[in-house]
Amino acid sequence: MFMQRLTSFQKRVASAAIGLAMALPLATCSAPVDDAGTPRRIARQVDQLMTTLAQTELARDPELATRLGLTTKTAGYDFNRYLTDRSQAAYERTRVSRLEMLQALADTPKPAPGSAQAHNLETLIKAYETAESLFVAGHGQTGLGVAYPYVADQMRGAYIDVPDLMTKSHPVLTAQDARDYITRLAALPDAIDDERRRLYADASAGVIPPDFILRRMAVLATEMGQGPAESHVLVVTLDSLLSGPEDLTSEERDKLALRARELVADKILPAYERFADDMIALAAKAPSQPGVWQLPDGDAYYDASLAAYTYDGVSAEELHALGKREVIALTDQIDAALTEAGFTEGTVAERLVALAALPEQAYPDTEEGRIALLERMRQLEQKAESALGSEIPKLPKTRVAIRAVPDFLQNSSPSAFYSAAPANGTAPGVFEINLKDMTDWPDFTLATLVYHETLPGHHLESAVAAERANLPLARQMIWNVAYGEGWGVYAETLADDMGLYADDPLGRIGYLQSMLFRAARLVADTGIHRMRWTRQQAIDYLTSVTGQPEPAMAAEVDRYSVWPGQAAAYWVGRQRILDLRERAERVLGPKFDRAAFHEVILAGGPRPLDILEKDVEQWYGAQVDRSN
Repeated sequence: MFMQRLTSFQKRVASAAIGLAMALPLATCSAPVDDAGTPRRIARQVDQLMTTLAQTELARDPELATRLGLTTKTAGYDFNRYLTDRSQAAYERTRVSRLEMLQALADTPKPAPGSAQAHNLETLIKAYETAESLFVAGHGQTGLGVAYPYVADQMRGAYIDVPDLMTKSHPVLTAQDARDYITRLAALPDAIDDERRRLYADASAGVIPPDFILRRMAVLATEMGQGPAESHVLVVTLDSLLSGPEDLTSEERDKLALRARELVADKILPAYERFADDMIALAAKAPSQPGVWQLPDGDAYYDASLAAYTYDGVSAEELHALGKREVIALTDQIDAALTEAGFTEGTVAERLVALAALPEQAYPDTEEGRIALLERMRQLEQKAESALGSEIPKLPKTRVAIRAVPDFLQNSSPSAFYSAAPANGTAPGVFEINLKDMTDWPDFTLATLVYHETLPGHHLESAVAAERANLPLARQMIWNVAYGEGWGVYAETLADDMGLYADDPLGRIGYLQSMLFRAARLVADTGIHRMRWTRQQAIDYLTSVTGQPEPAMAAEVDRYSVWPGQAAAYWVGRQRILDLRERAERVLGPKFDRAAFHEVILAGGPRPLDILEKDVEQWYGAQVDRSN
């Protein structure tokens, strides 16, 4: 029933978009215009197209609408009762729909050059074009801003994503919210089975994750599918939330709690068991080494992935060579810093290992140790906030919370990540750190991590865009990895420029190690997917270069194996921002204002690097014109 309704909705909004674009008459010179010089009729039509586009995307992805904290009115339907359709049919419908939307965007009369509308339109067209460049492969998952060669992996898929959604984002503020929770639980087995079937279908076409990834997925599914139902995280979460809704009677509360237990016991746990069993069966047929070069047209897919995550025309071979050069340069810098700190024996990697092993660098593997580490990071975030006034004209009002990844998600979660605040303002942005293994986090590494994830990094970027960019919903739904992660890594460098490491020489070594890691990523990612490195070869390289623990580097290699090209975005994005800053400094000389530069970068929101470059050039070019 839902699939039919959503499909109909998609068809209506996509058809409306195409009809709108095709029916637009040409503007005349005498037409009333807005402040940017766009005929008002065209401005309204472009706005409507963007609304239609956003609602089309939300119609196919109700889970995204929930994570964004949208209202029913904004999304166009009651999305909290549904899970995203993960079937092969939905995959095919999505591609057709996005082709239609791309055509509608291309056919829309253009707003005035340089206007906010023109900027938004250009960004959206680029996102849809990039998605199509990866959709043609016909396998995996492709979104606006992200793509994966495999339907699911050790980091994502219904078996992981839905429990994450239900425990972190699904609201239970009303009786209807609680009923919707149950409706979503009932849909979870089908979602898991849909991806299980798609994994088999892709495998028959030669697209299958490496065996070590499939075995990891089986372990994760087994863990998520453990009973008894009464203690399962999906049941425990609902139990903890049912006391909230004031319009929920005690009788219905008991019925909903019982229904959750029944669904988990009778439907969800068996679905996890089927999934785990099939991952083991697929692993017996899978390659033992990573690399999308093994897939049909795998080299072309990797080229498209690199372009999607960095910029058009990028070369895997050039990135590989660049990474090696930067590794050498950063190793020399760390050598000097370690020597100054009294660490003189062994290679740079060996000395970094020795530094991490010092007793004073360790946080105990206890509850008290975890509390102390989190408090240390909160202090570092406050330190950054106090120093940011000279770099950011107006700090955002939205706060950031720092907390540990929940225990049940530790095995599937990355080491650390940031989630933007929901649009409804009901919660802050959240930085989560995976504290399963406390040896992953020696004290000297924490400062640069905090600056990357909170201030002046991801939280600042996200909050400024939300509060000042005035982006239409369609753009708020699209994150550009090179821009976002590029800013995050640039923020680590900015912290150094601001003197945040001046009283923390070991913290600065942690910063340089982080930079070394980003450069080494260029080598490892391209090594796996273009140079045909083995898994162990990539692990050995990262370990020997960065001085980071082998288990952590193994997890990194597994990540690159299922997310080709994404790791390159960090260094490439940072370098583009630094290059633009240097260029602006040369052009403007003493008139260069770093805070104003940052405002140009941040206030435009996430966008491709070539559009970012044009924005910066327009900014400093306007200043030159005014001075002439």
